[in-house]
Amino acid sequence: MSTVPETLTAENTRIVVDTSSNVPVELLARYRMFEVPTLVIFGQESYRNKYDLSEEAFYEKLATSKVLPTTSQPPPSYFAEIYRQAFDEGAVHIFVITVTSKLSGTFRSAQMASQEFGAERFTMWDSRSVSMGSGWQAILAARLLARGVTHDEFVETMSKLREDVIGYAALETLKYVARSGRVSNLQAGVGDLLQVKPILELWDGGAAVIARVRGRRRSMQEVIDRIHKHYGDRPIYAGMLHANARADVETLLQDAQKVLNIREAHYTDIGPAIAALAGPGVVGLAACPADLGI
Repeated sequence: MSTVPETLTAENTRIVVDTSSNVPVELLARYRMFEVPTLVIFGQESYRNKYDLSEEAFYEKLATSKVLPTTSQPPPSYFAEIYRQAFDEGAVHIFVITVTSKLSGTFRSAQMASQEFGAERFTMWDSRSVSMGSGWQAILAARLLARGVTHDEFVETMSKLREDVIGYAALETLKYVARSGRVSNLQAGVGDLLQVKPILELWDGGAAVIARVRGRRRSMQEVIDRIHKHYGDRPIYAGMLHANARADVETLLQDAQKVLNIREAHYTDIGPAIAALAGPGVVGLAACPADLGI
């Protein structure tokens, strides 16, 4: 017998996200979302993102550490602890949304933890995105729940949304990518010397460098142009992504508003999971359609 409520609401269904989905703190609170931390590892030291290591502290360690940081998905026990709290607070159903399973084991950890409570009490959602590409799906799911929706309608609307989420980011330097072994130190040195900025595309669960542009301003314009090419004049929700580069991403939004039909925008730092690879200075825009009635 199914335990899914006939109508999903904000009262009977709670949302669980991971920290790499980058839902802004004020929206986590507004929609009473639970957040499970990813792990950030510097050598033998392991930290829970945002709980043991703030974003500011992470960037300080990144700049001074001789050890390349790595990240790891939350263990199932982290999710189980949150699920237990949600049910103790009266939830009947839980919607769990994580960053893409193509790039992280977070979704698998969330699934494993759900088995302890009965998988039928959950809707598990692989966002097939990262950062606010995932975060926007959580936010709009909360808005669906706030008005009440059947489970079938909920899944159908969320599926349409997920199919049309895309993001682009401009990297400030190749140095951190070189440290990870993705490019050679020579390539990184030449790229930095020539002020070449890689453009990262976040699409359908993957992340790939799809262009290289000379100069910071041109790279930021490239992000806007590619988002416009995808959405045209359609209204969108915009997640303004950055890695310790708030001033630059504010400029990116100002420029984007001249071209894109942005209905709502929020700033967020991408945090360790992406910044450990891409480095500080990243700016980007993750968007989803705002014309699906949410």
